[in-house]
Amino acid sequence: MNCKIIRLCEKDVCNMAKAEKSCFSHPWSENALLGEIKSSFSDFFGAFCEDEFAGYIGGRTVAGETEIFNVAVLPEFRRKGIGKALIEEFIKTAIEKETRVIFLEVRTSNLPAINLYEKCGFVFCGIRKDYYDDPKENAILMRLAFDGTQEYEEWEDEEE
Repeated sequence: MNCKIIRLCEKDVCNMAKAEKSCFSHPWSENALLGEIKSSFSDFFGAFCEDEFAGYIGGRTVAGETEIFNVAVLPEFRRKGIGKALIEEFIKTAIEKETRVIFLEVRTSNLPAINLYEKCGFVFCGIRKDYYDDPKENAILMRLAFDGTQEYEEWEDEEE
């Protein structure tokens, strides 16, 4: 499949919102996406396959640390290497910004995503208890380090 990865801008928010609704039980609103895409700290990339929007990745870099907010690939485009291509483009940009580490959270039940993140070099570094709703579920916290400290002491959120 002929796909290209490009930096997204405000005109792409409608497509991003469509992917959010298709992929997540608590999708970001168009207004939330618009606010974030306008931030100078954020980067968003989209995959277009034969000019059709297939998915996106977004995150933010602050003070040498990057967080991936979402990786959303529309169901009809999954298992075609699009998620990996999006992550690789995002990592390349984070490195250009001299990030030391990239973090992300993923549902403990989302084994395809966990496997993809591991193939991209991310490692387990903690659990966030009851992080997700609908259904209630823990999140696995994963990281990809660029400062030689990939081995990282595991930690767990404190219960309040």
